Amino acid sequence: MKDFFDFMSQPASSTVQAHPTDLNIDCLKLIKGNYQGIDFPVSFKQEYGNKLYDILDTGYPGFFLISERMRKVLEENNLTGWKVFPIKLYDKKGNEITGYHGFSATGHSGPTSYEKSEIIEKRRVPHGPICKFYKGVNLDNWDGTDFFTPDGTYQTFVTKKAADILKKNKITNVYLENLAEKEINLDNVLKD
Repeated sequence: MKDFFDFMSQPASSTVQAHPTDLNIDCLKLIKGNYQGIDFPVSFKQEYGNKLYDILDTGYPGFFLISERMRKVLEENNLTGWKVFPIKLYDKKGNEITGYHGFSATGHSGPTSYEKSEIIEKRRVPHGPICKFYKGVNLDNWDGTDFFTPDGTYQTFVTKKAADILKKNKITNVYLENLAEKEINLDNVLKD
């Protein structure tokens, strides 16, 4: 799993977060690129923060707006498994902010699993209880795309190639965690 990364934004209160203005919009469909029944452009309004970066949060985990600069980087490097959709982005005063797109990860894989993960014990805080964690995330049936979501989740994973390109081009507000190093508390994993 060292060749895959969890693709997230870097949480910061200063980063602009913009929420959809239509509360009935199905954001979960948009995350995975299912545009059936969606009226474009989708409108978003700034709720928090004041700094515009290449990746903006929307109030939904895994659902991002990306800058035109990032779109060009992805396109020019022939990265696969993603598409953008038209949006209107407004600041708190109602002024339009241009240069952003809605982002969807269209690639997919089978569900994540922890069957082959190492189990480690550690304390999250000094003098706290010792907890058990899975270290490493596994998946199968990956379709070979650079951006993809595992079945049953709305997380976006990327290949090492995509992660390296994002880093090289200094895409702002991106956080990449190697799946081989990812830790999750055993109590947070649903058992069949």
